[in-house]
Amino acid sequence: MRPTTITYPPNGVKPIGVMEFVHGMCETRQRYAETMKYFNNKGFICAISDIRGHGENILTKEDLGYFGEEGYKGLIDDVHEFTMFLRREFPHLPLILIGHSMGSLIVRAYLKKNSREVQAVVLSGSPSYNRFVGVAKYFTRFLALFRGWHYRSPMIEKLVNGPFEKPFEKEGIVNSWLSSDRYVVELYNSDPMCGYPFTLNGYYALFNLMQTVYSKMGWTSKNPSLPVMFVSGSEDPCRKNDYSFKKAVTHFKRCGYPNTYYKLYQDMRHEVFNEKEKELVYEDILKFLEIKAGIEVEDGTL
Repeated sequence: MRPTTITYPPNGVKPIGVMEFVHGMCETRQRYAETMKYFNNKGFICAISDIRGHGENILTKEDLGYFGEEGYKGLIDDVHEFTMFLRREFPHLPLILIGHSMGSLIVRAYLKKNSREVQAVVLSGSPSYNRFVGVAKYFTRFLALFRGWHYRSPMIEKLVNGPFEKPFEKEGIVNSWLSSDRYVVELYNSDPMCGYPFTLNGYYALFNLMQTVYSKMGWTSKNPSLPVMFVSGSEDPCRKNDYSFKKAVTHFKRCGYPNTYYKLYQDMRHEVFNEKEKELVYEDILKFLEIKAGIEVEDGTL
């Protein structure tokens, strides 16, 4: 199994559910420790693994942002393997799948055929559809013919992440689009396991995930009552704008999940779990799980 962290509620707090986190691109599972601790205190067992090409899941730094020959399908298979492990370990507890950014794409791609395995879903920092993704895939494959799949293209890096940086250039620090909390951004920038350029292989997997998620084909929902919640910062450039974000939510409803909801948080950016007022997001997730999934937090843990 991939490098994994599983944390538990404190003594005296009865477990009421399992939360499985799927992190985003160019980060590690360690960045979710504070979020997991919050939900531990509310009665949830929390679990997270480094996804392929990330964190402790690599042998050398050359493999950062590289997913191997299986590409995006391997990422989906990994979620399935970990989900089934957690279901075997905690068979009597509801399982909530939480995906952030690229992780939200992986989670939705996984749900195309495995929606019965989970009882609720939370999607954070969802990337909106880009109509040029097909062209980007073609160019990435063409470039790989000459430079290899481990190559890190400054051009593709700029095309993908450049638009995210632009609205915040005046703040004078790279990756400020992630959070309005400068301390969070500084920690991210100082971590050698975060913020690196993806390989061509990594970007090709990302583009495949986007096409898979936003395609109208291949959806075999067997759990149409599954509660799903999209959460996003109003200043998250990854979602593009309100129209694109709501279009992503509507698309998911039409793919077989009508019990889908969303919440925008004013002035927050891409990582709503790493904003100064992140507990507002946590509290809304708990309300969502109680109202829509029937998972009630006991008064003693509040």
